[in-house]
Amino acid sequence: MCPACIIAISGGLLIANKFGINNLLIIGLATIFLSMITNIVLRKINHGKVFFPYQRIIVSAVILFITILLVQFLL
Repeated sequence: MCPACIIAISGGLLIANKFGINNLLIIGLATIFLSMITNIVLRKINHGKVFFPYQRIIVSAVILFITILLVQFLL
């Protein structure tokens, strides 16, 4: 992750925390957003086609699994 992304996510968590929103909810929303963006980028790289069947589901599941592991070990 780039340093600007880390600062933006940290700032978003800080603002959400000030409004009383749970950090886990924000992390979940960021995970969903990241999986959607990753799927769009993969489709653009392959000229509008998927690389493999069920790409959207598999990409989302992999990003969710990585996020769960990161939260489990870092928090």
